Amino acid sequence: METPLVILYTYGIGGDLDLLPRLYTFLRTLRAEHTSRVLLLDAGDSCDPDVWHCDVTGGRSTLIVLDAMGYDAANVEGILDDESRAKLVEQVRVELVDAAHIWRDEDLLVTNTASDEASALQIVLSVGETTRFDNGTLYLKQIAKGQVGIVHWDAALITSDVLAMPPDTQSDGTIAGAVDFVVGEARYYARKRQPKNGAISE
Repeated sequence: METPLVILYTYGIGGDLDLLPRLYTFLRTLRAEHTSRVLLLDAGDSCDPDVWHCDVTGGRSTLIVLDAMGYDAANVEGILDDESRAKLVEQVRVELVDAAHIWRDEDLLVTNTASDEASALQIVLSVGETTRFDNGTLYLKQIAKGQVGIVHWDAALITSDVLAMPPDTQSDGTIAGAVDFVVGEARYYARKRQPKNGAISE
């Protein structure tokens, strides 16, 4: 596994698709600041079932855009049921991590909860109160929507910070287009679910 490693992560997007074109611009800026390997993760709560497009797509809508943004892995525990996961897993590159599915990349292990499997570094995507490194396992601090957590890992040494996306961050056109596509598909699913003359509530 390459060292040093920079980990960028998000949490709590909650189906806010309008955030993602600006968030991508911010993430791209942060990536450009590092010459070492950068890992991009989502630590969970990417879709909220009370948000219409999350409801009609079974939690897949935000994850499709995260895939377009180049995320390496996302915690989908409590977001995707088995049916939705099966529909999505063949369509995206982003690794879908939950209690039953881990992602291993050589000596790197990304899990939903701490595992006994051997690895040079294990990253647990269930967020907690602090970012800490304990016996080969990295635990991530919970952050707010619009923030990006950053962890610099080099063997047993880590530094971490939480960065807020600047309010004047510009929207990325490619990701805005991906959002438009996903919303269009979600509307199609919603129409199929609606009785004739029914309205889609957004």
